[in-house]
Amino acid sequence: MNNSSRDCDTNDPECFSAPTAVPWETDYAALVPRFTGGLSVISSTLIIYVILRSETRLSSIYHRIMFGMSLADICGSIAMALTSLPMPSYMPKEEVFGYSWAGTRLGNTYTCNAQGF
Repeated sequence: MNNSSRDCDTNDPECFSAPTAVPWETDYAALVPRFTGGLSVISSTLIIYVILRSETRLSSIYHRIMFGMSLADICGSIAMALTSLPMPSYMPKEEVFGYSWAGTRLGNTYTCNAQGF
């Protein structure tokens, strides 16, 4: 029966069945952000290095803007590169909803909240 043709009860598991191949259960979901986040950190670090080695350093407005954007990008990219590492190793909602996240999870609730901040 099509789920859109009837009203679903919140306790009916057939209404909320997850597809068999969801993106967060694949290994690529954990590996791709680590790779791209690492590349972004390296690139932003190189931009900061070039700015600080230049003749004008931070005296130009353009260099100050690029310096600030690179610092912000480093912070965001580190969080993205960590992906699932700060996630709690045990998450009880996975059993309720019937799915699990890919990747290594070494954290707890506090590390997860710190990364989300």
